[in-house]
Amino acid sequence: MTPTPPTQPSPEFERHVGLAVDPIPARPRRKRSMREELVAHLHGAFEQELADGMSPETALAATLKRFGDLDPIRDELRQSVPLLERMIFQFLVPLFTPREPLMLRWTLVGLACLAIGMAIILPALAQIRDHKEFTTSAVIHGSIGLAIVAVGVASSIYRVIKLSRNRSATPR
Repeated sequence: MTPTPPTQPSPEFERHVGLAVDPIPARPRRKRSMREELVAHLHGAFEQELADGMSPETALAATLKRFGDLDPIRDELRQSVPLLERMIFQFLVPLFTPREPLMLRWTLVGLACLAIGMAIILPALAQIRDHKEFTTSAVIHGSIGLAIVAVGVASSIYRVIKLSRNRSATPR
C-alpha cells in the first residue's frame, strides 16, 4: 500500500482566502462563513487536481490558478453583505477598535471641537434672538466658535475620507 500524499495545504488556502475576505466590512460570523466556504471550495478543487494525478505542489498551483483573480471575488463577496451591515462595519465599528488609535483621536478631536464651538456660538446667537445689541465681543466669540466648529467638521470629514480609502477593494 502506497502512502497517500498530503492533501491539506490549509495554510496556503487560508492565506489566499484571507486576501479576499479580510478587507470586506462585515460581521465576524459572516466573514468566518465566507472563509469556510471558500476554503472548502479550494480543498475540493485541490483534491480533484490530486485525483487527476498531479503532484501536491502542481495541484496547489493549479488550484490557486483555477480560483482566479481575487478582485472580482472580493467585489462579489462585498456585494453579498447587506448595505446597512457594510456601512456599520466600514464606518462605525472602526471608531471603537484599538487598531486605529490615530483615527479615533481625530474623531474625538472633531467632536470636541464641534461641542466647544457650539458652546461659544450659542450665547452669541441668543443675543440676536433676544434683540440685544450685538457687541464686538459677541462677534469675536461667534467667529472663534465658527472657526472651532469648522475644524471639527473638517477633522470629521477627513476621518470619513481616510477610512473609506483604507477600506477599498485592495487587500491590506
